[in-house]
Amino acid sequence: MASYLFLCLCLFFPHLYASFSSSGSHSCSSLIQFKDSFSITEDASSYCDEIAGLQSYPKTNSWKEGTDCCSWDGVTCDHLNAHVIALDLSCSWLYGNFPSNTTLFLLPHLQKLNLAYNDFNLSKIPSEFSRFTSLFYLNLSYTEFAGEVPSQVFTCQNWFHLISPVRLMKEQLTNMLWRDLFTT
Repeated sequence: MASYLFLCLCLFFPHLYASFSSSGSHSCSSLIQFKDSFSITEDASSYCDEIAGLQSYPKTNSWKEGTDCCSWDGVTCDHLNAHVIALDLSCSWLYGNFPSNTTLFLLPHLQKLNLAYNDFNLSKIPSEFSRFTSLFYLNLSYTEFAGEVPSQVFTCQNWFHLISPVRLMKEQLTNMLWRDLFTT
């Protein structure tokens, strides 16, 4: 029934179909560019098998241009409008520096992001994570990020769950959360 309704909407309002398909293809190309900014190496997710007891594998191998990114491994889309709303790239063998201008930040509807158990080569955590205004879950554990979490990252009002990097000082996180409680 839902597919029949969608077909009727597309026939009578063709501009709706164009916006659905263009937003999906934009998300897909952003994800491909994100994938291409890293090497895929099994060693990058060795903690996944050893510590978490999870099986690691290169989820991004299923990401191919010209295919629907909503069917890719680790990608979840809103079925109504094809926006990417969740990425689970935990244990995905991603290795390399995490660029602050990554195309990942071009996914404005992202609600859940799990990058755990990849090796971002002691990159600094980009303040651009604050661009995700819909994000309520972020997992950066065992990612080999280094340094402090930028204060801008904590400006996301909708965050429900933040799992911080291992190298993040517990005291720093506590102080930032304490400060934010009394300044909002």
